[in-house]
Amino acid sequence: MISLSALVSNAEKSEVTKESMIPHVSTEFAEPKIVGPDALCVVFGQVVGSYSAGGDIGDVYDWTVTNPAGEVILTRNGGDQLETIQVVFSEIGTYAVSLQVRRGTDFNYYQETKAVEVQKGPELALLPDYLLCAGSPTLLTALDPNSPDLSEFTIEWKDIEGNILGTGNEYLTYSAGYHLVELYRTGANGAQSCLITGSTFVGPPIDFEIELSSTTFCEGGSIQIGLDTPLSGDWFIQKGFTGARESAGQGFEIEFESDDLNGPGLYIVTFQTTSEDFPDCISERFVGIELLKSPQATISITEQPDDCVLTNGSFDITLGTDVDALYIPELNYTQGSLSSGQSISFPDLEPKVYSVVIEKAGCQTTTLVQLDSKNPPTSSNPPSQTTPIITTSDEICSPNGVVPGNVNVQFGITISNGTYRILEKGKGLTGSGEIPANGEFQVELKDGSYLLEINIDGCTYPIEELEIGDAPQVNFTVPTELNICETFVLEPDTDQDIRFTLTYPDGTEESLNSGQAFTLTGEGSYTIFGEGNGNNANLCPKIIEFSATYSKSISFSPYLAIDKCFDPIRYKIDLQGIPIEEASIRWFNDQGDIVGRAQEFYPSGLGFYSLLVQPLESGYCPVDPVEFEVVPQITAVPMELEATKICPLPSFGIVTLTTDEEEVANTEWIYYDSLNNRQELPDFSGLFEIEVTEAGTYEAVTFNQLGCEIGRNLIEVEASTLLTPPQLDDTYAICSKKNNMDGINPGDYESYEWYFEDELVSTSSTYKPTLVGEYSLTVTTIDGCVFTDSFTTYDACDFQVVFPNAMVIGNSNRNFGVIVSEGVSEASLYILNRQGALIYQVDTQEIAYETPILQWDGMMLNGKKVPLGTYVVVLILKNPTYGFEEKLTGSLLVIE
Repeated sequence: MISLSALVSNAEKSEVTKESMIPHVSTEFAEPKIVGPDALCVVFGQVVGSYSAGGDIGDVYDWTVTNPAGEVILTRNGGDQLETIQVVFSEIGTYAVSLQVRRGTDFNYYQETKAVEVQKGPELALLPDYLLCAGSPTLLTALDPNSPDLSEFTIEWKDIEGNILGTGNEYLTYSAGYHLVELYRTGANGAQSCLITGSTFVGPPIDFEIELSSTTFCEGGSIQIGLDTPLSGDWFIQKGFTGARESAGQGFEIEFESDDLNGPGLYIVTFQTTSEDFPDCISERFVGIELLKSPQATISITEQPDDCVLTNGSFDITLGTDVDALYIPELNYTQGSLSSGQSISFPDLEPKVYSVVIEKAGCQTTTLVQLDSKNPPTSSNPPSQTTPIITTSDEICSPNGVVPGNVNVQFGITISNGTYRILEKGKGLTGSGEIPANGEFQVELKDGSYLLEINIDGCTYPIEELEIGDAPQVNFTVPTELNICETFVLEPDTDQDIRFTLTYPDGTEESLNSGQAFTLTGEGSYTIFGEGNGNNANLCPKIIEFSATYSKSISFSPYLAIDKCFDPIRYKIDLQGIPIEEASIRWFNDQGDIVGRAQEFYPSGLGFYSLLVQPLESGYCPVDPVEFEVVPQITAVPMELEATKICPLPSFGIVTLTTDEEEVANTEWIYYDSLNNRQELPDFSGLFEIEVTEAGTYEAVTFNQLGCEIGRNLIEVEASTLLTPPQLDDTYAICSKKNNMDGINPGDYESYEWYFEDELVSTSSTYKPTLVGEYSLTVTTIDGCVFTDSFTTYDACDFQVVFPNAMVIGNSNRNFGVIVSEGVSEASLYILNRQGALIYQVDTQEIAYETPILQWDGMMLNGKKVPLGTYVVVLILKNPTYGFEEKLTGSLLVIE
């Protein structure tokens, strides 16, 4: 099994830098030339070198690499996609990288061999993934510290942007994310060699991000901070980068009031949690927030009004900072941008509470200016004889939480034309209204400091300061929104003794004590009620409503994602159901070690791996990893070409490609004529067999599904010179009685196929037909050309013979004669008496078909007339051509 570690080391850096993932096609050289490193160092048992050939478009490159022992370890043949190759070197010594370039059909257009010296490099100790635990840095080590040649290397650590973070064999990091390392030897001449690159990912065991309601907030305001994943843990805060880190509590989320912080400035908020898989490694994330300084102003009361109805009060405002706007609602006053140090006076004011609102960069402050009359209401300002009774009540506990406090006002007499306003210090108007005629009213107020302003018949009573105390509640947090996979285990986060009652969406309830967990299985709206137990029984209860939805059904699987030809092996994730940004990703090796966290994964070698994807918002659903096997890429397929010659009928040749068709997604064909002119044949794309009409050289190129060339070969196609068809007559005779004739010889050919009425009857070079009917012959020349001809046969031995059985001597019209059909070429006649004596004999070779032959007028061999009576007739018929002879015997009656 071949290790791909060095290849991956380069690939991981390329993934980060987005540079070397693009296949290189040289355009620098018009003529071919090997360009690549002369010296390399073996790391992880091997090293990858890249070599380019140059040349022109259309050139075909034939690479051969031999190891120090002279053994061929790599052969590659192809077009433009193989202008550059990557070679894996795994032995120490001198390799030979040889290049032969074919231009057109000129196989020897260019040849070159480059020697490559491979040295033993150091052992790279960098792991693909490191855990970053809270409060502890992670030590990254580039090379094995025991490497004897460690001092010969320059080592640089870089961030994802390529900025140098540090130098040396070890780098201590507190930062999560990718870390890159680059190391090389520097020779005496200053030249760099043995370049090694790698990358690793540093991160906590648990994936989560901190979410903010805003990144900045103002004095007097608050900020809410939570997580993108329902996790409970510890919160910390520190001012700036040098301030002391202080605990801010526990929970799923947290809120900071500006009053809880130590003035404006930058704060670092940190969240920590642990997991069962890595209990000793705390997962930590931190985020920066900024408390903005609110605009400042000094307010001076220069004159209080003389009594409750006069308008001779005044105050001045002096700005301590530049402000964007200034408002005084009670005066309908609005002013735009003002500068620090600028003062504004407001005279002729009646007794009243004035709200001075100033804004700067989105921050706002409200200051209450309290103008009271110097003299209380007199008899001329009724109802002066009545002083209202003002009482306040603090917040108190109720069965469901906290009941707000209140202020109660009683005049004890009837009031007509009375109003009131309540303003909260630092915030402004909280409530206002008309005083009922019976002179009594009550207003609910939450805990805080307030001013009460009462005006009766235009007379403003002395302004009252109010304080409403708070009622402490139990303290716990739960996620306000969460997704459920199959189940979600919810344990409210608290450090108090609390009894929790959870109301499910269907209205059912379940009660548990703090430290115990509820199991949620359904989506909908939930309500959780917490009330104090034991020492916390005096705390007010608290109700929190939250909602749950089913996590979208997800499915995931890894897939091979090689976008460019002969790239390093890379896997991506096919994720259905949620966006990839909302998922926690873990790639594991066969030992269960985390070897990747990103959407893309470069295996460090062949073998088995697994992928685990979980929705972040669901607090990690119980899903099973998907296992997959990394196998070598198919970079070449067999390319066997066969071609027939171009024949006259039909006038084309056939070129057939035999290859691994399952791996081939497309084919291309190229034609070269006798002058080496190149022509692409797009009509043949995708075919494994083509018909060609022109003599020349035909080249087949195969591609995989990514469009990468994985095979190439060519073959010459010639025109046949054997153009003579078989020499056949239209008809041939057969002899059904006896057949000694020679067979039909159509000529000299490579193969023969004789058919009788479409049935193959012989494959011999000659053939003797035996049946009457239609025959055809197909012959194939040694060039593979096919000719076809046909003929018919007749039976020459199936003849007819007619002769009389009586004759009249002296009557020429009644003489003896024989009539035969076609097929007889020689005939002999013998007339014998009853004693067997020959009385007449005649031979003939002149046979006219359907015309009497062998005629006899009754004269014997001695010249006398034959006596009347019965005689024996012997007829012998021959045809030496067909090899038959037949004897017929009959009787003949001679009369007068």
